[in-house]
Amino acid sequence: MITSEILKNKLKKFPRYRFAHLPTPLEKIERLGSDIGTTNLWVKREDTTGLVLGGNKARHYEFEIPHIIDEGYDVLINIMDYHSNNARMTAAAANKFGIPYVLISEYAKDKPKQGNMLIDVLLGAEIHALSSEESKDSRGYAKKIENELLKKGKNPYLLQEHRFPEIAGIIAYINATLELNEQFQEKGLDNIHIYGVAGRSLCGLVTGSKNLGLDWKFTGINVSEKADFDDYIFKNSEYVKELLDIPSTYSKNDFPIIHDYIGEGYGILTPSVKEAILKAAKLEGLLVDPNYSGPVLAAIIDQIKNNQIDKNENIVFLHTGGLPSLFSYSEELT
Repeated sequence: MITSEILKNKLKKFPRYRFAHLPTPLEKIERLGSDIGTTNLWVKREDTTGLVLGGNKARHYEFEIPHIIDEGYDVLINIMDYHSNNARMTAAAANKFGIPYVLISEYAKDKPKQGNMLIDVLLGAEIHALSSEESKDSRGYAKKIENELLKKGKNPYLLQEHRFPEIAGIIAYINATLELNEQFQEKGLDNIHIYGVAGRSLCGLVTGSKNLGLDWKFTGINVSEKADFDDYIFKNSEYVKELLDIPSTYSKNDFPIIHDYIGEGYGILTPSVKEAILKAAKLEGLLVDPNYSGPVLAAIIDQIKNNQIDKNENIVFLHTGGLPSLFSYSEELT
């Protein structure tokens, strides 16, 4: 266990550009909580981080962008799904620092320019909308773009070819642990149980809490049938520990990953997620998206209703953003 001050000092080894709107609010969800049978439901509003409609990636890019600039890269290439929040926020972060951005958008050919894709267009991203067949080798497609840029004398940064993007989000949310802990203390909260997408942000909170000796519980929600968690998050746990020189890191034993809310696949709206979206909107004036925050809230609602959560716990919904995606689901939601 280490102190908050020691952890802050260890994080200082990573350059950071501060542009996210922080701290984000920690709010009680009273009407929705009452509707599903709890008085202890909270939301951490990571959807309010700014940077083109907000989301958890704003924290990530506070660490990622200085790394890219310091290493001398001058073009950013990203491979993401058509629905991607990451693609949108990467475009915005690149624009803030004058870095040209190339988006390899999987399964996007002939899709309407709506939701996140519309914002990608507005942000001026160079978009390569791939067909389903082309998407099978999106990495190969991106490598061709990378090679063309190299021939033109550019120094492109293909995100999927580097290790730092795999840990930037973890580092950012180790840092966010400090903010969240202060908010819990201010509100006198204990018995903390955080629900979030099973990913790097959640792993950062797990790592931060373990090193600070905080007795927080976590549950991760899988949102994609394609997820390989060993490759996506767990392979870097020891690397994060060594890089930061901290006593503890995250592991598979720290939180369960629930796979029950994927439905037919990533990007396909399920009845339980639709219910969560509508309840949050109608009872709290809170918008959640169909692909990330929606499944997490759906899991919380379902588990509370089925008495799978200890009623003495303070349940914290980690709302990681995704508002623009709603506009791509107008038919399904109305």
